[in-house]
Amino acid sequence: MLAALEAKCQPRRGPRRRADDGAMAAPPDACRPAFRAAASPERVRLLHRFVAAQGWAGLAAGDHARHLAQQGLAEERFFWWLPGPSDEVLAVALLAQGVLGVLAPTGAAQPAARDLLLEQAPQLHRVVVQEGQVDCSLLTGFELHRRLVTVAPELSPAPPGLPPTRPARGTDAPALFELYDSVSWMRRESPEDWDQLLRTEPTWVAEIEGRVVAAARWSRSYGRAVEVGGVATHPGFRRRGAGTAVTRAAAAAALEQGRLTVLRYGDPELAPLYHGVGFQLVGRELVFYRGG
Repeated sequence: MLAALEAKCQPRRGPRRRADDGAMAAPPDACRPAFRAAASPERVRLLHRFVAAQGWAGLAAGDHARHLAQQGLAEERFFWWLPGPSDEVLAVALLAQGVLGVLAPTGAAQPAARDLLLEQAPQLHRVVVQEGQVDCSLLTGFELHRRLVTVAPELSPAPPGLPPTRPARGTDAPALFELYDSVSWMRRESPEDWDQLLRTEPTWVAEIEGRVVAAARWSRSYGRAVEVGGVATHPGFRRRGAGTAVTRAAAAAALEQGRLTVLRYGDPELAPLYHGVGFQLVGRELVFYRGG
């Protein structure tokens, strides 16, 4: 009985503030469950399995973890988890570089997730959660952006007259630079940046009159899930089916490989385009950016 009580009422090992290297200092002792660091490679592997099991909801978190690891950050330090009564994983958090992402799919995890969010808020500039998983009502000083999350189980029949598509080549880097430069929020610094990106993110382009006028790529990948993103059409060639064509091409390639095919978007006016391809709404992602 005493052992059970001690297991429930122990010093909190959840993070409190972020050091320059991403490490977290522990908060004062408290008699309630809290997130704790992964601490070992074995635990990290378990947490990766948990994230992958969340399907579309875990894609962004898993891809973000991969990028943090590629930067040299230790997964044992930026991966945090909430243990259940039998030491099972109830929730996972990624906390590094002023960004907090939380996956708390069960109601039992939500109080601890809310505590973590409020403790870390002063040091954060971005928070990412799935709608309904974490109570963010007390989060102040942040601007909320909602993203609709969709999944394509299969493609809808293609409308007639779509422009031809093909996988992008390295020689397309200058054309892609010009294309995305016309869509300012997705631009890159130089054609060389696109040459590098094409090595890691499969990309498809549409051509009209011999010119690359639209593109879409696999912008995220984790486990069996892949995200179709970066859909862009040159302003001078819109309303001609190019955006639909490249979205279909990228999604078709993923489905042919048996991948869970995900697409997120924030502008409701894009719904007819993506839902017309075959994407169906499955959830909403909430992204909080610190205002000012």
